Amino acid sequence: MSIPGQQGPTGRPVPRATTVVPAGEWRPIGISDLEPAAWEALRDTGNVAVVAGPGAGKTEFLAQRAAYLLQTGICPWPQRILAISFKKDAAANLDRRVASRVPEHAGRFASMTFDAFTKSLVDRFAAALPADWQMGDGYEIRTATKPEVGQFLNDLAFSAPAALSGQLGFQPGRFLPDVVGGWHLPERLPTGDEVDAVTYAVREWWHARYLRAGTAEVDFVMLNRLAELLVRAVPRLRRALRMTYPVVFVDEFQDTTSAQFSFLTSVFGEKTAVTAVGDSKQRIMGWAGALPEALHRFTDAFGATSYALTWNFRSSDALVELQHVIASKLEPTTVRATSMATAEVGHEPAVLWTFSRSDREATFIADWIARDIAASGRMPSDFALIARQTIKEFEPLFRARLAAHGIRVRNDDARLGKMTLQDLLKSETARLLLGLLRLANEPQGLVKVWRDVSATMERVHGATDDDRARHRVGKNLADLTTQLRTWLRDHPAATTSAADTVKQVVGLLDSAALRRYLKSAVLGEDFDIALEAFEARLQAASDGTAEWGDVLDEFEGANAVVLLTAHRSKGLEYHTVFFLGIHARQWWAYANDRREGTSTFFVGLSRAAHRLIFTTDRTDRTGPISDLFTMLTEAGVPEIDHG
Repeated sequence: MSIPGQQGPTGRPVPRATTVVPAGEWRPIGISDLEPAAWEALRDTGNVAVVAGPGAGKTEFLAQRAAYLLQTGICPWPQRILAISFKKDAAANLDRRVASRVPEHAGRFASMTFDAFTKSLVDRFAAALPADWQMGDGYEIRTATKPEVGQFLNDLAFSAPAALSGQLGFQPGRFLPDVVGGWHLPERLPTGDEVDAVTYAVREWWHARYLRAGTAEVDFVMLNRLAELLVRAVPRLRRALRMTYPVVFVDEFQDTTSAQFSFLTSVFGEKTAVTAVGDSKQRIMGWAGALPEALHRFTDAFGATSYALTWNFRSSDALVELQHVIASKLEPTTVRATSMATAEVGHEPAVLWTFSRSDREATFIADWIARDIAASGRMPSDFALIARQTIKEFEPLFRARLAAHGIRVRNDDARLGKMTLQDLLKSETARLLLGLLRLANEPQGLVKVWRDVSATMERVHGATDDDRARHRVGKNLADLTTQLRTWLRDHPAATTSAADTVKQVVGLLDSAALRRYLKSAVLGEDFDIALEAFEARLQAASDGTAEWGDVLDEFEGANAVVLLTAHRSKGLEYHTVFFLGIHARQWWAYANDRREGTSTFFVGLSRAAHRLIFTTDRTDRTGPISDLFTMLTEAGVPEIDHG
């Protein structure tokens, strides 16, 4: 039975590494040492829960644990480690980290998102689903909107059996993650009206979306439930998964949903060593169904040993102290982290700036950033502008004020069709197309870009382990960039549409091979959606820009001040963070869930390595929003009024 990720990226068997390091002689790779708790967790070969706060180096810990288990033979060849993350960039980052630490074992480390893993199981083994759950004409991924769910529930209440009257008052925002996600699909679909309210509602949902004529519509919650049913209904598949992956890592465990926890328990609850890494203080996905106390539930269900990492490699000691004040509001017993970062002198590590007008705020901060860059030699990408949620209200002013200093702004939350800019820039499709355009526009001095594009093309054409095939791909790439260079020369950026440019680049590629590669190896990436987003971004970058090099720089925004929400900032770090909009307009939902609101506050402020500047206005600070100001006061954060 072929398991997702069982073979290397070329589809060939993973080669065996011959050297085994005795466990007692193993040392960390690429770093000098680990903190004592990390050593204990790393050597524990059972189920492990690791509490890792901001800056704790959880990606590095997981990479070192993978290296330890693979190099010592505790995870023996040909078995593999499965690493599950919640974001594609986190999965890719961990994959790269392990490959750099133990390249000889990289083929035995499978890093992917939860959604990609469950989708791959359904795609490969859908034919083994029980008869009642067979698809008639395939499926498409489509997430129902909140109004659509609300309409379904309203219709359901009117058509339900009399025995269920008054029992179907489900909340539209919670129905999918909690009710659909918490229901185990039975092998035989319940029939008739002799069912409870939950069973009736979920059954009708599946009938309306999945068990219907034509193409089924599913979201990732439903794919998760189908995957769990598959593994439960096909014992041979579950045995194969456990044999293939005796070790499983789950990152950001505090964001685990009911469906994901159920799947993990069903598939890997026995005969697998599971490492869960997370921090309940950073639980900011409750709105999407994240379980309360997920790490505690894991510890209980899996009999795991818990370890807490207390070193902070990101933030200076003063910022760690501020983080501890906020963390203590979420978990009174939390242990203060120890800063391992070198502190800078000559500036206030944390401060609250007050402004009377938004234009005054943007002008002051833009001037301040420009002066700091000129004095320090820092790059614009060292600075982040973070807000609670409505980023778009900040973008026009900050873009204009920073542009006056020749500084770009990149709004990572900007929507481009069905993708955000942050997701587009990390997509395989965008990196390939952008790389080809850069190589065509600038034929010299882009060695890294050439390597990256060439490596992607080799994977697309299955040439990674064949020297002759690799040579052929290299020659084809050279010919392609030459043709594209001529086209760019004849089509100036100022007068050429993004649609024509994208059409030209894609036309030079074997798009069928590219689609097959993305579908099989880059799970979760839709080529058409990425292409639409790429074209939209290229068009925006081309407006008013004369040179192709400037267009590509604007597209990528690599050297720009980043503007993003606190949610999207998770996992990132910057030298200086401006946490904008500490007022009721940005934090209007704080009263609905103060704990999650405080966690969002904690996530945003903990992105800063050396300087953290909060901004506010002169509006009312009473009511629930007063909590945030009280915490800043308790942490000793001074306030300066800038008029």
